[in-house]
Amino acid sequence: MSFRRDSLAVLLDRVYVNYTSLFRPFDKTPRQNLLKVFASVDAGIYHQLLGDLDFLAKQIFPDTAEGEYLREHWSNKTAPLYAIAASGEVTVTGKTNKAIPSGVVFEAASGEHYFLEKSYQLDANGRAIITVKAENPGQQGNLAAGEKLSIISAIPAGIDSEAVASGAGIVGGSDAETDEEYLARVLATLRNPSRYGKQGDFALWARDASAEVSAAWEFKNFGVFGAVLVQVINGSQIDGVHPVDNLPEVRNYISNNAPPVLFEVRTPDIKPINPAASLPSLEDSQSNRELAENRMKMFMQLVAKPGAKVTAGALRLAVIDGVTITDATVKLGGSTVGIFTTTILEYPYIGAVTWE
Repeated sequence: MSFRRDSLAVLLDRVYVNYTSLFRPFDKTPRQNLLKVFASVDAGIYHQLLGDLDFLAKQIFPDTAEGEYLREHWSNKTAPLYAIAASGEVTVTGKTNKAIPSGVVFEAASGEHYFLEKSYQLDANGRAIITVKAENPGQQGNLAAGEKLSIISAIPAGIDSEAVASGAGIVGGSDAETDEEYLARVLATLRNPSRYGKQGDFALWARDASAEVSAAWEFKNFGVFGAVLVQVINGSQIDGVHPVDNLPEVRNYISNNAPPVLFEVRTPDIKPINPAASLPSLEDSQSNRELAENRMKMFMQLVAKPGAKVTAGALRLAVIDGVTITDATVKLGGSTVGIFTTTILEYPYIGAVTWE
């Protein structure tokens, strides 16, 4: 539902139709039934008005506001994070010293398009490393190194029609944050309105820096100079965890907001946890195995962070609910009392689950 004010002509017509549909002067009905006609029409009008007021009342509070109203009302305090277009290096080949004009459009096998924002020239070996940007923002624009692209615009003279993503690939593309993610940042701002570099502020600044950052943590006294280490990741245990590519953007945002404190922004090494599990024979079904894996991932989503310790026993308890799954065996490193340990430079996530 959204708030809408109809024109006076529309309202007059609607009320008139309501009256005429209920009032039948040629019917043999007692005169006092006209009161029922008036009451029915008026009740319909007030019902809609109260519905609109109820809707508007919800938009006042961030935890009940709908997405567009949430952003319009709170964007002056917490800027929304929109989708980011991927960019990266592509190797182009052709004849020696040939020019590559700006505006050339490349296409990947996925159908995504990438364009060249400035002109380049092939070197003496007939090769050039150029920087392209995805046409559409979002994660779908990311492309791994080694992936092939084709020129779909007019092919410049002396330039090969095929190119290859090089370096780190075409990276940095991220989807806009969801309503739930934006709400979480709004509530964090309301609960912590004053940020001056106290504990937790650097992680909040990192979350505000880019839609690619889905979670952030900070650690004191990192390195020989005792800097604040800010670790950031992209994604979740449910949908997949990835490194953050646009660390310079995160670093610049923090520098513009934080006091002059020595800090470092990194993205941790992703360390997979590959547990071995088994269920009672009467409960060992494909649906229960999927349920158990999802529960492990949900548990990890709550507790995982750089430097975390995960035990086989904790994963086992996350799986068991006493109804659908009454018992389970979970092993880490081949042991039911196994422990998976990470440093503050590593982030644990549920990888492949082996069923025994």
